[in-house]
Amino acid sequence: MESFWAEMATRKHKVTGAKEFERLAAVAKLVLVLPHANADADRVFSVVGLNKTKRRNSLALDGTLSSIMTVKMANLEPCFKWEPPSEVNKASKKATGQYNHAHRS
Repeated sequence: MESFWAEMATRKHKVTGAKEFERLAAVAKLVLVLPHANADADRVFSVVGLNKTKRRNSLALDGTLSSIMTVKMANLEPCFKWEPPSEVNKASKKATGQYNHAHRS
C-alpha cells in the first residue's frame, strides 16, 4: 500500500512534467496512519487497571507503573524462562568461588 502511494506521489504528467497526484498521495498517506481500531488503547487501559488496584494505588505513572507496563506490553517471555549468557554464568561462578574462598571459617 505504501509503495503504491509513494509511486503516485512521484508520478509526473507526460507532457508538462508536473506531479499528477502529489496532494492526493499526501492525503492518502495521512489516512493510512490512522488506527483502524482502538484495541491498542484498550489494552493499555486494561494493563493499567490490572496493576493499579486499591492495594497498589500509590504506583506513580512515571515510575513503577510505567516500568510494569513497559515490560508487559513488550510481550517478553516470563523471567523464569530467561537464560543468562554463558559469560555471565562463568563470571558469577568465579565470583562466588572467590567469595567462598575468602570467607571460609
